[in-house]
Amino acid sequence: MRKNEKVATMRIVAVGDMHGSLQAVFTAVETAKPDLLLSSGDWGDPGQLDPEEFRSLVEKVRVLTVFGNHDDIVLLSTTANTDGSPVLLSQGEVREVGGLRLAGISGIWAKSHRIPYYITDEDAAKFANEIRRHGDIDIMLTHGCPVGLADATPAGRHGGQRCFLDAFHAVRPRLYICGHLHLAQQRILKDGRTVVNVGYTFEGDYWIIEMDRIHIRLEHCNTTSGQEG
Repeated sequence: MRKNEKVATMRIVAVGDMHGSLQAVFTAVETAKPDLLLSSGDWGDPGQLDPEEFRSLVEKVRVLTVFGNHDDIVLLSTTANTDGSPVLLSQGEVREVGGLRLAGISGIWAKSHRIPYYITDEDAAKFANEIRRHGDIDIMLTHGCPVGLADATPAGRHGGQRCFLDAFHAVRPRLYICGHLHLAQQRILKDGRTVVNVGYTFEGDYWIIEMDRIHIRLEHCNTTSGQEG
């Protein structure tokens, strides 16, 4: 059975909301030396994110990402890691890396599909059900946040959406990573599952994650102020 398989601990860096500036991402990668770089999206709008700079990052480290509401979706969907795997997780896709199963849902909640990065309640439920059919998920990535879980805004309000909370409960990942709100935070549930909001990598936030099939170790860091523990 999968739970009894031995898996080496993976060292992961999680980033999000770069908004065109990759300086903190390069610093995090050079400092932490991860096996994998995960992103909750918002790398930067078309014309804001330098494609060559992004590709040079992908040459340094394997990247897996979802897209948010400030992304060059064409660039993300056409960029591949050095092993040929796409950097962008498709909607509802499950991918195995280093023995861990990762899945993603891109976009932000809306009531229509008027803009390519909008997803509706029905979309989120559909993608979550597709993910759930694959069995146990170790890490789930979204840009939007589950309401009530690591969704505080800088103004002190809740910034999450119900559709992402429903997706979290449907998939039941061990670790859920989101962004969008520009405030680093985490919530550990009674059953041990953890929700992390990456924060604002544009201003230096990132997380170091050490993870195998049983254990998860999380550390919030900032390139401007050092490690916070």
